[in-house]
Amino acid sequence: MQKNLTSGSIRDHLIKISLPMIFSIFAAMSFNLVDTYFIGKLGVDQLAALSFSFPVVLTIMNLAIGLAVGTASVLARMLGEGLNDQVKVISTLVTFSAIVIGATVTTIGIATVEPVFTFLGATKIQVQYASGYMQYAYPSMGLRLIAISISGTYRANGITLIPSISMLTATLLNFGLDPLFIFGGVGIPAMGIEGAALATLFANALALLFEFYMAAFRYKFFTLKFNDLPWKKLKEIISIAAPASFANALNPIALNIGNFLISKQFSSLSVAGFGVATKIQFFSMIPVLALSAGVGPVVGQNLGANQFDRVNKAMKLSFNFCLLWGALQAAVLWFGAEPLSYLFTDNKETVEFCMTYLHFVGWSLFGYSIVIIGSAILNAINKPLFSFLMIFLRAIGLFLLIYFVLNIVGVDHSVIYAIAITNCMVGLAAGSYFKTFKLSTN
Repeated sequence: MQKNLTSGSIRDHLIKISLPMIFSIFAAMSFNLVDTYFIGKLGVDQLAALSFSFPVVLTIMNLAIGLAVGTASVLARMLGEGLNDQVKVISTLVTFSAIVIGATVTTIGIATVEPVFTFLGATKIQVQYASGYMQYAYPSMGLRLIAISISGTYRANGITLIPSISMLTATLLNFGLDPLFIFGGVGIPAMGIEGAALATLFANALALLFEFYMAAFRYKFFTLKFNDLPWKKLKEIISIAAPASFANALNPIALNIGNFLISKQFSSLSVAGFGVATKIQFFSMIPVLALSAGVGPVVGQNLGANQFDRVNKAMKLSFNFCLLWGALQAAVLWFGAEPLSYLFTDNKETVEFCMTYLHFVGWSLFGYSIVIIGSAILNAINKPLFSFLMIFLRAIGLFLLIYFVLNIVGVDHSVIYAIAITNCMVGLAAGSYFKTFKLSTN
């Protein structure tokens, strides 16, 4: 069932693998967008509580994505080498590890909701709303963590349709259950913000069951024969997954930092605007995120088969797309900032902050795209520390430095400007590096 990516058109492979991922990522992001839309109708405090919870949820998800990245990177290269039996062993062990991690994260998360959200700057009433939401959101994220880890095996094999169908179905279920659980109806009591999380829990459970069933029985990715454990490959997964997990977690951590800084400078209404703006931004990044998922297995399998010219071509095509999509993003977010903001709230202060973010950060997203694609390529060629450094500089290191400089000189909206400047600086630096970077047999 493996797709051989070491022959045929590189462009076609990138399109065929990435296209289903667009629907998958759109579906995954729609969970929170749908929640944001309906919870926004409950009130600003509920919307702010969701904004505080969003980066917390993303932190957990990005830890899972790191595990999937490490798995996909190593397995793709192993498949290129023809080590199919060892691939099954590793896939099984990774899935079991994800179950243990998911249960642990859920338990710790539920026990620490109040201190964590208080530390992030939420008010007392917002902490209460967040507590109700997270009691269901944490188990839901635990299930999603397991599903994401399995998707690493799917991606290494060049299969993205099954995870995409799984997420799309779950999103439709969440969309149908959200208003029913939040506002009540047909005998179901109104549960408010808690209902949104409960709907997501049901949807994620269905998605995991389908994805696991197809992996175990349709594609036979797993095995119970562990006679010859490939310890070297397992260590390699950890060496990639650990920095990749931390690197992916840096983005939501940066959102937490942004929430904190904005809450100190402005009000919770601006925090809500920041939350809405970053969700719109994530939505606009879907094609780039899909391509980052597609370029990994293409690069990995061809690297394992020593097809270096094909690896270099995949990199060039991917970075060219970043520039084209970045130009389109800048235009759409500039002219569409106001109507997009009013989709989620009609509070004037929240809308104004959201519009300011989209106006100034939108034109810098080409740089963010280069960082995302560059990170995926570095992980695929087993250079996870370089990937981590690049993401750290964009998300926290350089961002905080620029923020403090702007804040000292009294620049208003210094968080927004710092994000925009950092995107451009790190993106241009990464682009310059990859422009001269070529893989070869030497």
